[in-house]
Amino acid sequence: MNEINKKGLSTTLLCCLIWGLLPLYWALLNQVSSFSVLSHRIIWSGFWMFFLVIATGREQLRIDIQHLHTHLTQLGLLLLAAVLISVNWFTYIWAVTNQHVLDTSLGYYINPLLNVLLGILIYKETLLWPQKLSIAIAVLGVSIMTFQMGTLPIVSIILAVSFSLYGAVKKRLTIHPFSSIAFEAWLVTPVALWYLVAVDTTSWAFIDNLTPTGLLLIGAGLTTSIPLILFSYGARLLPLNILGFLQYLSPTMGFFLAIFYFGESFGTAQLIAFGCIWVALVLFSLSNRIPSARKRS
Repeated sequence: MNEINKKGLSTTLLCCLIWGLLPLYWALLNQVSSFSVLSHRIIWSGFWMFFLVIATGREQLRIDIQHLHTHLTQLGLLLLAAVLISVNWFTYIWAVTNQHVLDTSLGYYINPLLNVLLGILIYKETLLWPQKLSIAIAVLGVSIMTFQMGTLPIVSIILAVSFSLYGAVKKRLTIHPFSSIAFEAWLVTPVALWYLVAVDTTSWAFIDNLTPTGLLLIGAGLTTSIPLILFSYGARLLPLNILGFLQYLSPTMGFFLAIFYFGESFGTAQLIAFGCIWVALVLFSLSNRIPSARKRS
């Protein structure tokens, strides 16, 4: 592996490790309401991204602003991306602070398979039979869990759907990734500020007094921005198969944290669902090798 690929691997691995450890971070903020944590996450993400964009690509930012000004559909897509990622962030924060970490893990395991379905619906992509089978197995697992528990895994579904749609929207954006991340935060910052000023003003006391909780709220912007930047950098340097494999690291860490740190129950229903998802992911990953094998033969 050459030096450039080592850099891509290390940055992507670090990104996935940060994402995998985020439940520990949000759990430290369980004394603050989920909406307030989300609002601070948005505001401080925009704050830190402002300095990053100015330091690394002021000219690129100007180009992207002009592009958005002349292509209003791009601005609409950017706003949609901001709303989708905000829904995803809130659901994740709420899930961690309400002992649903296992559901977050399931959601992000489902996510790559849902991406495939979106590829069929939006981009008219075709699937090999093992890929179709992998999706059917995943749906079967979730269906059995729903039947046994008597309720849909709402948290998992919202996380998977919101992040998959977010990825689909991002594919249609033609501005620089750093600018996109910054604009997404800036577009919803007025709503976040309104919430903290008009609805829940209590969290500002943590900031004013620079308590540990206040520092964690300020740091929420960094825990959001840094992994996104690392992932954007690594994604340009790594092949898709390695990139896709590394993305399973975060939900795997969440899975073990849910059971061994947060002490969430893991019964038969969850075992069946996760077992089906794991089988589906292995089958899907192996199916990606079929076209290249055919080419070699």
